[in-house]
Amino acid sequence: MKAAETLRTASIAPAPTKQSSKLSGYEKVFDGRKQRVRGLWKRGQVFYARFAATDQSGRTRDTFRALESATVPAAKAELQALRDAAANISVPVQGRIPTFADYSKRYLTEVSGNKRPATQRKERMHVAWWTERIGAQPINRVHRSHVNTGIADLTKSGLSPRTCNLYVITLRSVLKRGMEEGLLAELPTQGLRPLKVSGKKRELVPLEIFHQILTASFEATKNAPQFCDYLRFLLCTGAREQESLRVRWADIDWKNRLVTIGADGLSKNHEARTIDFNPDLEELLKEMESRRVPGSQWLYPSPQRGEKDIPSKTFRESLKLACAQAGIPRIGFHDARHYFVSACVMAGVDFMTIASWVGHKDGGVLIGRVYGHLAGGHRQSMGAKLGRLTA
Repeated sequence: MKAAETLRTASIAPAPTKQSSKLSGYEKVFDGRKQRVRGLWKRGQVFYARFAATDQSGRTRDTFRALESATVPAAKAELQALRDAAANISVPVQGRIPTFADYSKRYLTEVSGNKRPATQRKERMHVAWWTERIGAQPINRVHRSHVNTGIADLTKSGLSPRTCNLYVITLRSVLKRGMEEGLLAELPTQGLRPLKVSGKKRELVPLEIFHQILTASFEATKNAPQFCDYLRFLLCTGAREQESLRVRWADIDWKNRLVTIGADGLSKNHEARTIDFNPDLEELLKEMESRRVPGSQWLYPSPQRGEKDIPSKTFRESLKLACAQAGIPRIGFHDARHYFVSACVMAGVDFMTIASWVGHKDGGVLIGRVYGHLAGGHRQSMGAKLGRLTA
């Protein structure tokens, strides 16, 4: 195991030739009987091993590695261990290594193209930023110093620690793909700790604020009825902003009283989930069905769809105008999701069920850690339920 690890991480030095071994500073190594030790060289006080290894293209080539041993017998044993390990470990393909700029184009086409549109846009932006700085570097020559300098530049530009970490994640994804193809031996981001992100506590938005927004929307926006249906849907399901826009009428199971979220496979974790009807959700869906747009499969069809049947892209502008009309600080659609989860917790719904409704894969751990703070007075009422604990 140690030999295999050494083979992966040992430094590589230029292989000497018979004609230039003296000129290059390498010396042949002899054992105690004055016999030449084949494959063993020495430069200064460091022993070097030269052995054959097969790269991932199937071509056998000489590999030259520095050894840790300080004596000839120990160096011979280490050399043999490396030779044995080389039979089971392929080394990176040598030849023309693509630059980061060239390889990242391949990555965006072959890998990023299979991700959600929003993720693709972010990765293209991150890759373009890194390409300006390390685009000319072969991907196997991107070092930790490049990464550290990039992080420092991102921080100086005023980006948040979380955003800086996302830039590094994209860089690591590109280089990891290259390592899987044998183009580099190890990641320069190996062991790199992400910048510390101070989590800002999200305050629970009272239901009264959402009522004010719904009321104000009829004076602030032209699409108030559809906007109200959308915001009420978020409050009743805890679904995310974009995945809610893509819900179809075919995703409503009236018989089993279920709504399927992410049936198109584009949810955050690429998995569909179902949400059981609650009284408010069922009432909302029945109201919406009674005034359903003829010929559209979407719960929220785009007003500008023309002859195409496409869903609305966003209601953010409507939310902004409604908040301004109501005279309250602007909130986000994620606050409706937060309200739903908190309401479920306060209603006594178990964390595992809540997690399945909102699409968490941890069985409710995040619910307890992030959404554990509840509306004022709830904890006091829970404490009152305990009654007298001692005689």
